[in-house]
Amino acid sequence: MMDFLTKKPMQLYSLILLMGCVFFGLLLRNQGLFPVVFADEYLYSKFSRLLPLSSSPIPDYLYLIIYRITNVCGDGFLGCARILNAFFYVMAAPFIYLVARKVCDRKAALLIAALSLVGPINTYTAYFMPEALYYSSFWVFTWLILSLKVDSGVKAWCLCGVVLGLTALIKPHALFILPAIMAYVILLDRKSWQFWKEKAFLNFIFLVSSALATKLVVGYLLAGTRGITLFGDTYGSVAESAASRLGHYVELLRLSSESIWGHLIAICLLFGLPISLAICTTFDALRGRIGAEGSRKVSLYTILTLSNLIAVVGIFTATVANAGPYESVARLHMRYYNFAFPLLAIVAASQFSNFQLRESWRRRVIVGLTVAAVIIYALITRMRPFLPSYVDSPELRGITHKVATFYFVGGLSLLLTFFWMIRPKLSAKLFVYLYIPVMVILSSYSVNKELRYRLTANVFDRAGFFVQQYLPSNERARVLIVGSNLGGMFQSLFYLDNPGAALEEIPEGAAFDLTKLPADKEWVLTVGNHPAPENAAYALELNGFSLVKATGSDEIDFREFAWPGVISHTFGLSSAEKWGAWSDSSEVSIEFTIPLPTHFRLHLKAMAFGLNAGSDIEVIVGEGESIRFMPKPTVEEYVLELENPHKSKVIHFLIPHPTAPKSLGLNDDERTLGLGFVKLRIEPLLGG
Repeated sequence: MMDFLTKKPMQLYSLILLMGCVFFGLLLRNQGLFPVVFADEYLYSKFSRLLPLSSSPIPDYLYLIIYRITNVCGDGFLGCARILNAFFYVMAAPFIYLVARKVCDRKAALLIAALSLVGPINTYTAYFMPEALYYSSFWVFTWLILSLKVDSGVKAWCLCGVVLGLTALIKPHALFILPAIMAYVILLDRKSWQFWKEKAFLNFIFLVSSALATKLVVGYLLAGTRGITLFGDTYGSVAESAASRLGHYVELLRLSSESIWGHLIAICLLFGLPISLAICTTFDALRGRIGAEGSRKVSLYTILTLSNLIAVVGIFTATVANAGPYESVARLHMRYYNFAFPLLAIVAASQFSNFQLRESWRRRVIVGLTVAAVIIYALITRMRPFLPSYVDSPELRGITHKVATFYFVGGLSLLLTFFWMIRPKLSAKLFVYLYIPVMVILSSYSVNKELRYRLTANVFDRAGFFVQQYLPSNERARVLIVGSNLGGMFQSLFYLDNPGAALEEIPEGAAFDLTKLPADKEWVLTVGNHPAPENAAYALELNGFSLVKATGSDEIDFREFAWPGVISHTFGLSSAEKWGAWSDSSEVSIEFTIPLPTHFRLHLKAMAFGLNAGSDIEVIVGEGESIRFMPKPTVEEYVLELENPHKSKVIHFLIPHPTAPKSLGLNDDERTLGLGFVKLRIEPLLGG
């Protein structure tokens, strides 16, 4: 690392320039995009910004505390999250470069770092999710562990464990690679069985102990006793579900195998040559035929990590299969391991050196033909029945989006895999310098094109954004969103930005029954093909959605800036303050959204300013009856009984002595104050 920073300044400058260009490019690309991934983005935003860490069911406490800083951006929190995402994402580049330099020259290492930054995975920087931070943290850990040897000191192994523990506090999925790490550490050096017996197992114990200690201790410091957990409530419940299905182990095994098969097809299609090379290099090392140390370590680490994670993802997919409309074994959750894909490019680059694999030509042919057969199967079936998406599997989605792109990229991968059996070194160079750039350019173009569709708001975006602007924050806590599209409703919920808001799924085309509205909710936002609820006190019908107020409010708090569904217009009121609002004219008019009762009591908490204290304030309902009262200079409640035979919506307050504090020499306030409004409540009377 120090050589990189001091002795190779051109490498450093080139990499910094690359990182800067990608960083600003991502900011421009992500500008103006509406939220994409639901319910994930809503949940991460909610628990990082709106609620204490101890309430989070997902133990991503380090991610949550870092992204809590987005609160300083107010309503622009999503844009700030994307800035952080882009920063953390590009910070992985130096570590990818350093790992690549262990096995290849500077030019190839810089190219691999560049391609990793501009690849389809950078779409994750657009989401309010931990993927970008996790990506960076994984590569710090990978650089550290690949720098270790069996005889490295205890401190080095413990430091590696600390980084793994912090990574698990970004996403607990990091703990799933422990079996691969254990196998890697044990198989790292098999030259001396006695040496392995005395040292390798201890190294793994040091690493795991420091990782678990870091996760639990830092988790406790951030979230209290709730932080003393490995996987949290959400992932813990998934594990329990898997355990409960052991009685159906045949079905679970079948579904897991089907999912794993889909992932193997996908990864062979995309990376046939390095997969073949890594298998052969690993086999050669395990047979005791020791070649270049860096190549052996990178291949072994790559094969073990990917195998481990693909198996975990397969089991996870089988566990949640058919649990919801979007969950099935056909869904390829490649985002749980695609952060490791640059390792495959590095494996290919390791072939550039003069070191030649010592495996027999026969073994290379057997492995190459097996991988090639899988690629051919993928090309024939066009990956059916598996369903790649630009969120779950951006690399695969990028090449399968168009038929021509799919066959071109897949065919090129197949040809290089065949050629590798004959000319390993040349084919590896073609893979790094030709195939990966072509694949990255085509897949990135396609995936970014899909992502840019989110520049246009859909009905769920419009509905959520409207309510965010229409209702004050405290009122948004009383909103229930209803509809038949669960993912879309989470989109609307994201904009409300209030942990008290909730949603409820109803059948397509059905209307929500207001009698079933929870006691703590007053507003119903209906989105989609649903009629607005009937018998609402107040309703707004808009294009594709409606907002209704179930019951009329009986109290107005003048500390608020607006009273949607209650007051439609005011005149003569100054801006809201912490205690209420002053009148700033000789007349105050308050127009309600619905006609006032024909007979009611007006409960008013108010105070007078200057000469208005002890003077008559006249209150008029519409053009009808008026009544007077004498306000005091302190806040008091006044109860006025009024008739409204014409069912007017408007109440007028006539202020006899509007006075500016500046004219009295009190301060520089030039508003003409008269009556300070604190609260107002309408009480219908019998017959009203």
